[in-house]
Amino acid sequence: MAKQVVTRTYRARICNYSQVRNDLDSLGFAASKLWNVGRWTVQRVWDACGHIPGANALMAYLKNHERYADLHSQSSQ
Repeated sequence: MAKQVVTRTYRARICNYSQVRNDLDSLGFAASKLWNVGRWTVQRVWDACGHIPGANALMAYLKNHERYADLHSQSSQ
């Protein structure tokens, strides 16, 4: 029996954008930097070894990056 996949989309509106703008910008910047570091790392390992690093090895590497501490705990998962 195949597992059924359900995709949900949640929509929200920020009503106090002026109050949270700086925090959202900072969070977006940190997430973007970590994404770029992760992508660069995977490409570097691929070029050197011919394989993509496992999720555990990549997460361990990214958790030591300076931008990781800037992320909200749920964002960094």
